Amino acid sequence: MPNLKDIRRRIKSVQSTKKITQAMKMVAAAKVKRAENKVKANRPFSSELNRIFTDVYEALKNQTAELDGSVYKNILRDAPVKNVGIVVMSSDRGLCGAYNASIIRQALQLQKKYEEAGITPKFFLVGNKIIRSFKLYSNAEVLGSLGNMTAAPTPDDSRDISHQLVKAFQDHKIDAVQILYTRFKSMISYQVTLKPVFPVKGLIPELEHLLPAPEDMYPLNRHMALLPGVRPETLLEPNASEVLDTLVPLYLSNQFYNALLEASASELAARMTAMSNASNNAAEMIGKLTLIYNKARQASITQEILEIVSGANALA
Repeated sequence: MPNLKDIRRRIKSVQSTKKITQAMKMVAAAKVKRAENKVKANRPFSSELNRIFTDVYEALKNQTAELDGSVYKNILRDAPVKNVGIVVMSSDRGLCGAYNASIIRQALQLQKKYEEAGITPKFFLVGNKIIRSFKLYSNAEVLGSLGNMTAAPTPDDSRDISHQLVKAFQDHKIDAVQILYTRFKSMISYQVTLKPVFPVKGLIPELEHLLPAPEDMYPLNRHMALLPGVRPETLLEPNASEVLDTLVPLYLSNQFYNALLEASASELAARMTAMSNASNNAAEMIGKLTLIYNKARQASITQEILEIVSGANALA
């Protein structure tokens, strides 16, 4: 017969867990709406900035002689990619379902595919979960890491990432930069996405199937497909070098900031869903344990009645 005291203790334990998961669900639900609003507010600016940067690139890619004074001249070059820098974004904390597991799995698979193609992947890790996982499961070179900030990313964080990646590019440690992050789709859905940052052109031909189509990444450019070969004239004032030095830091910082916002919203949505499922499972378990407790208690009462009746019959 089950021990009634043990069952009561287990019911209280599950009830305590349910209170915690419900509180975490409410906190995540309160934060995810703000995160979603930030994502939706930044997307139009990010897409337009990407379009402008692409137009400037097209205008300057054959005029590199005019950019001798720019520190970002090499970003415009179309060179063979032998070393690719990948910024991988996870969360700092767990309890968000399969969110981190899906990112870690994709990062390790991406490393394997690049190595099979003869390309050396080098990673910049954002989030404590991916940092710990790479120490355990990957031997790839790590360019840098940033933790304890993914719950509330700021533009300063994105500028820090941008600065370190540009320095690695200028030191010829990497030939291209991409971001592996989660794109927020809805409260119950996100998509692990690999996005090229720079160079804009000269993407790795062997691995183009890993990247989303350009029209999916940059929807504002779709109208250009209607006019093949036709581009507006781009005038750069006061000169090409100053325009590039002003635009590139803004472009890179915004690309990383947008990815951080998307990842933060996805993480909160995943945590809200996971805690909702955990609360429902706890409620179901409490119901089952209560039924077991009632059956055991009824059996105990029946046993006591039988013992009393048997004792009375023995005395009669």
